[in-house]
Formats: sequence, structure tokens, C-alpha cells
Amino acid sequence: MRILVCPHDMQLGGSSINAVDLARAVRDLGHEVWVMGRQGPLRQRVAAAGLPLLALPERAHVRPSPAVSRAIAGAVRRHRIDVVHTYEYWPLVEAFLGTFVPRGTPVLGTIMSMGSLPPYFPRTGVPLTVGYGDLYEETGELRGLEGARVHLLEPPIDTAIDHPVAAAAADGGTPEVDVDAFAAEHGLLKPAPTVVLVSRLAKHLKQEHLERTMDAVARLSAELTGLRLVLVGGGSIERELQARAARLNGDLGRRAIVLTGGMADPRPAYALADVVVGMGSSALRGMAFGKPTVVVGEEGFSRPVTPETIGDFDGLGFYGRGAGRVPVERDPLVGQLTALLGDQAERERIGTWSLDLVHERFALDRHALRLVEWYEQARAERPVVRGRVGEAVRVGGRLVGFKAAQRGQALRARTRSRRAATTS
Repeated sequence: MRILVCPHDMQLGGSSINAVDLARAVRDLGHEVWVMGRQGPLRQRVAAAGLPLLALPERAHVRPSPAVSRAIAGAVRRHRIDVVHTYEYWPLVEAFLGTFVPRGTPVLGTIMSMGSLPPYFPRTGVPLTVGYGDLYEETGELRGLEGARVHLLEPPIDTAIDHPVAAAAADGGTPEVDVDAFAAEHGLLKPAPTVVLVSRLAKHLKQEHLERTMDAVARLSAELTGLRLVLVGGGSIERELQARAARLNGDLGRRAIVLTGGMADPRPAYALADVVVGMGSSALRGMAFGKPTVVVGEEGFSRPVTPETIGDFDGLGFYGRGAGRVPVERDPLVGQLTALLGDQAERERIGTWSLDLVHERFALDRHALRLVEWYEQARAERPVVRGRVGEAVRVGGRLVGFKAAQRGQALRARTRSRRAATTS
């Protein structure tokens, strides 16, 4: 098959990394695969995988973008694409609106992000994979509609490169992942209890997760000598978090919170960790290194991933929402980190179990085999062009309503803000 993969963007986020890893794995099964995207650090991962990269227009003033739809349609024609595989909502709609003209090429969408399906989402003609159980149940109403099959595809982990022996020198040779070089670069050579968090530094979904972990480690530093947090990632709130780290480190009188910036290959950080904090794919990558992992979500949620708690993550995936954020002195994350960092035997027990779980349930090669089956199914069940045109018209109508509602909400918010300013 000839497959075109359209990641959400070319940043180092979980969904986009998953897109490239699955594209490489499907290529390795004998298929021709192209990746399509704008500029961004993920291009390095695409190049390292040996995947051909097609360019998208760099600026999209509106989403969905007609220019992106035209670019996808052109790529489908030039490369005689059999299936277009998109990740997240805007790329899916852009591909759907662009590909019913050239050869009626089927589009398969993957949704890894949290939240309900938006109202403009195509309801027929688009097979879908979703990353967690609650969204799979929500989309149950779509199953059985023409071309609207829904599959559960949890985040894939490449267990061939994300594994604990990557950092261990075999037969006295050079380790695949140079932890010592990473530690030296960031001033982490002195052995000390280490919490690692790898994430995009973004407001949406991530900010509470990042701030709570920083605050919890600072709170524990008085009790655990030398405790440090290594935070790997870049993004829109990086400067804000650097300022927070500087303030916390100043209060502690030492460098307990270390921000490394973004890393195309964060494996040395995972390998250095005693405990990993994360959500989604980053939590799973920590588990793939045999590390005990705590999932920190939103509204005060945090929970270690253990044999006793794994069922709690079936609904929302490796994420969660609590009853509300609380001050650090009452944050359950503090106690959870204390328990793990203070008990090496427990860390080893959970780490071994975590490694086995990732291999059995989340391995990339198994996910790629299932994905190829769904590509073949999408080709076999390709809906007629007339039906797709009708659904495209309905999608356009729903988009107009959605955009109008967004503009109305923004206008009301500005009006409230102006009123508050004049009365203060």
C-alpha cells in the first residue's frame, strides 16, 4: 500500500511522535509511506527514520485550511496514495475535505488528545482510531455507520529503542544511550534521588501537571537529601517555568529543579530517573525503561501506575482529572513520590511489572500490524464519492456554526472584560 501520514504538527508532542513511529513501523512491514508536515523539530525524527517528507503550507490563517486540503489532495494525486492517515482533528477534517476529489481516497483518523469529538467532525466515511477507552465508548454511536468503524489504538511504544538495557554497556562496549554524557552536560553527575518529567511545556493540559511536580519536589527537598527534578521539554511556557524554577531553587539554596530544554532523544533522561512523572506517551516511555511512574493529570489528579491501579487508567488513558487542585502541602503527589523514593524494593517491583506491561500491551510492532489491517479495511470499504460529498457539505455547515459560536464566546468575554475594567 501507499500511505500518506499527516501528524498533528511537527513539534515533539506525544501524538506527533506516535505518528512518525507508526509510519516507520508500517514502512518496515513493506509498505510505501510518506509523512507530510510543516517546519518543526520532529523533522529530525522523520529524517532519522528514513521517511520521505512532503511539505505543507507554513502558515494556515484559518483551520481547517483550504491550502492544506489542496496540498494533501495534490500529494494524493502525485504519489497515487491508497490511504491518508491523519492525527487529531484539524488534519483529519482538512484531509477529508481535500481527498474526496482525487480518486475518493479513504482517510483514517487517529485521535489521541483528550476531550469529546467536536461537532464538525465527519460522522460517516472516516474510520477512526482513538487512544483511550472513554472516547472509544463515546464514539460507539458511530460504529456500524458506513465507513465509520472505530478502533481502540493505545499509544505505541518502540520497545526496540525504549528499554533499560539501552543505557547499559553490553560486553564492556559503549552504551546505546549515554547517560553519563547527559548528566555531565546538565550538571547531574553527583548521584542523587532523581525525578524525571518529559513533556511539552504548554498551557493546555500540561501547565498544572508541570507546576505541581516542580512544587512537590521542592517541598520534598528538605526531607530527601539532594532530591532533584529533571524537566525535559520546550514550549510556549518555558520562560515562565524557568522563572518558577529559579524562584524555587533560590528558596532552597541549591539547584533542585533542572530544566534541560527540548531533546529530540530524551532516553538519557528516562534512564537517569529513579521515578518518572508523566501523562500519556511520556508516562509509558518511562515505564518502558522499567521505572516506577506517577501519572499527574489535571484538577489535582495524581496516581502511581501499579498492578493495583492499572484499571483506573482504562477510561482516560494515562491521564486523569481530580476534584480540584490543592496547596502543595496537601497535594497527594508529595506522598506518592515520598513512598516511591523511600522504598527501593517497591521501585524495583513496580519497574519490572511496568516493563512487562509495556511489552505485552503497548509495543509498536504489534500496533503497526493492527494498523495495516485497518488500512486494508478502509480501502475495501471506501464509501462512494457522492456520499462523501454530501458529508463534506454537512461538515462545512457544522464548521460554520462552530466558528460562529467561538466568535460569540470571544466577543462576550471581551465585553465582560471591558465592563469589569470600567467598574474597577
